[in-house]
Amino acid sequence: MMRFVPPLRRLLAAFLLIALAACGSAKPPSDEAAKVALWAISDNTGVHGWLLGTVHSLPRGTQWRRPVIDGAITNADRLVLEIGDALNPQIAGEALGKLAFTPGLPPPSERVGVKFRGDLAKVYKDLSLNDAQFKDQESWAVALQIAAIGGLKQGMEPDSGVEPELRKVIGAKPVTGLETIDSQFGIFDALPERAQTVLLEQVAHEAADNRDDDKDMLALWLRGDELGIAREAQTGFLADPELRSALLTRRNLAWANQIDAMLKAGAKPFIAVGAAHVAGVDGLPRLLEARGWLVKRVY
Repeated sequence: MMRFVPPLRRLLAAFLLIALAACGSAKPPSDEAAKVALWAISDNTGVHGWLLGTVHSLPRGTQWRRPVIDGAITNADRLVLEIGDALNPQIAGEALGKLAFTPGLPPPSERVGVKFRGDLAKVYKDLSLNDAQFKDQESWAVALQIAAIGGLKQGMEPDSGVEPELRKVIGAKPVTGLETIDSQFGIFDALPERAQTVLLEQVAHEAADNRDDDKDMLALWLRGDELGIAREAQTGFLADPELRSALLTRRNLAWANQIDAMLKAGAKPFIAVGAAHVAGVDGLPRLLEARGWLVKRVY
């Protein structure tokens, strides 16, 4: 029977939302009008859908919507998110439990490289954690839980992100997903041991750093700075080629194929995925353009 560390179930919903695109701080940013990037997807017959890069966890009170976004939601016939079903911690916990444990694993502090052990020790102390709480858990699961617990401590709240608000404003229109909870965990579980170790090391390093990188990333997103987001998405664990390929590039390719098929079938979706997935040369706008669509920023 699979075991769960005490905080796991109540944190699963949080770390599913913040694992790859966590941005937030205890206080909302300035009152400057948001310019969150929105793309219209069209061909010679007109607009067929919209694409929005999101931040999965926001400080409460953050104002990110603007009239063109609300108009696109009104004109769409469905909402497409990374995961279609609203997150349920119990279901997520069961999904994680199927994959996260391997008997006989060494403690996490012995898996990371020597130069990262101080970072992990600091994170353990700051978050009141220890190796025993992660007994027999694979490195990817440890990394995601550290990211989640640290995010919650910093004021990130999963129910204040973009996706929960979109679920409310879409009304009775259908909500579908590009992935499922099981498939998302499966991506992490399929990572080779070396890549999982790098993920844990980088998460520990970032969590131990006192710089407020999340605040900077949030500011980039709010002002619609695609180039800035693309630069940020090449740092940390996404700077590792193997992790970037598994967690970003290959997922984007799979999503682009799904979106392309959806559009060609006559759907008119409002698509909202993590901001890192819409930035740079391997982002969804470029991939959809390669499939023959005109993808243009809406200002």
